[in-house]
Amino acid sequence: MALVPPIRSAPTRHPTQGGKQVDYRARRSETGEPRRAGAGAVTPRGAWDMDETDQTIIEQEVEDVAAAIAAWLQGAFQWLDANLLTFASAYQLAAIAITLVLAWGLHRRFKRLLEGLGAEKPYGLRIERLLRTIASISLPVVWVIFLSLTRTGFESFGMPIPFLRLVSSLLFAFIVINTVSIFIPSAYWSRVFSWSAWVVAALNAVGLLDVVIEWLQATALTVGAVEISAWSIVKALILAAILIWAANAITGTVERRLARAGKMSSALRLLLIRLLRLVLLFIAVIVAISAVGIDLTAFAIFSGAIGVGVGLALRRTIENLIASYSLLADESVRPGDVIEVETLSGPTYGQVRKMTTRYVAVMTRDGTETLIPNEILMANPLTNWSHTSKPIRRRVPVGVAYSADIPLARQLCVEAAAEVPRVLKDPAPRCLMRGFGDSAIDLELRFWINDPENGVANVTSDVLLRIWDKFQTHAVEVPFPRRDVTLSGAVALARPDPDSPE
Repeated sequence: MALVPPIRSAPTRHPTQGGKQVDYRARRSETGEPRRAGAGAVTPRGAWDMDETDQTIIEQEVEDVAAAIAAWLQGAFQWLDANLLTFASAYQLAAIAITLVLAWGLHRRFKRLLEGLGAEKPYGLRIERLLRTIASISLPVVWVIFLSLTRTGFESFGMPIPFLRLVSSLLFAFIVINTVSIFIPSAYWSRVFSWSAWVVAALNAVGLLDVVIEWLQATALTVGAVEISAWSIVKALILAAILIWAANAITGTVERRLARAGKMSSALRLLLIRLLRLVLLFIAVIVAISAVGIDLTAFAIFSGAIGVGVGLALRRTIENLIASYSLLADESVRPGDVIEVETLSGPTYGQVRKMTTRYVAVMTRDGTETLIPNEILMANPLTNWSHTSKPIRRRVPVGVAYSADIPLARQLCVEAAAEVPRVLKDPAPRCLMRGFGDSAIDLELRFWINDPENGVANVTSDVLLRIWDKFQTHAVEVPFPRRDVTLSGAVALARPDPDSPE
């Protein structure tokens, strides 16, 4: 059944002179000059008069357009009269409406049945997701069941059912596409598959799929000796999408397998995954281009221009890409490391949360993620607090007065550090005497922590507060800078006059 009326264009008619067809669209004479009006006509300079030939051309074009519109309208009316304004179409449309009303009244019960079935027993993540998807499209599911029963009944009586078959095909395609899409992990690729499959199914249901394919095959672009049709491009895009999805699926499977390998470092695992994904994507693009029919050797002509473009426009991108692979290869920075790097805004301290081909995401103590380009990590000074081992030692300078009991002050410093929960018991804290300062005896307290990702300034503050409390309790003086001024010789000091107004 043809659902689209054909468009018929009226044949173009040309007036004749002496039994020969005359082309009135020719605007120039044999000498190449434009046709002018007859003798005696007054024509403004720079303008042309419309002669009988021009009038005939306009009238003919208007008649052609009107004839084409009339032919299309006639074909549309004929299609409506042959397909819709019939008894067979009437009872099919009535059956479609009745089944829709029945489905609308019963689909909620069907939905509650599926939801209760999924809540009774743990069937697994995929089965539960399948039941939720079918429950969310319960109306089309119930409707297509009623339509199938109606089709079976009409066919048993030998009644034509083209409209019932069309609506059933569209609903069934909708149900199948939504059911299959739940097994695609990526939400983006799931939507792409759903829309693409639905368009193909709709065109096939109305009988236009072959027409569209023929039109795409006829539409071609010629580049040199290579002819690329629109259908080839569509096939290449479909093949590329399938191969890219397969590459991501393979990469995800390998990544899960490597994650269970406890002996492999996170940096090496991430490097292998990136290299595998890059190779698979490259193969997917090459296969898709070859499927179009493009000779890959043709790209050799543009290799120089592409190299210059990459060198100028994508220099930063290429630098960060190469730097990311270098950082992963030498394992100088790994996900989870605590680093401190010099940036344009000053030193940045935090834990590495994510490493990409362009940047490294560092979670700072402020709760913000700083995205540092990979090239900065390669070029600027970098301190990795947990490169080889997590425990780190902190040094806290402490000054006491010259009159203080130095052994007691050292003991109090060690006790204060030991009372802080984050300070390790082994190695134990130690307090050393570093020298004699201008106004104090310089002590240095050293202690270890094994969680630098939780911050180092806060634990230092806790230790200093405990030292202050113990010094106050045991009367250990913390000095402040003093300056002694010695006056040589007699200096007369004037006493202020009490009667002076100042």
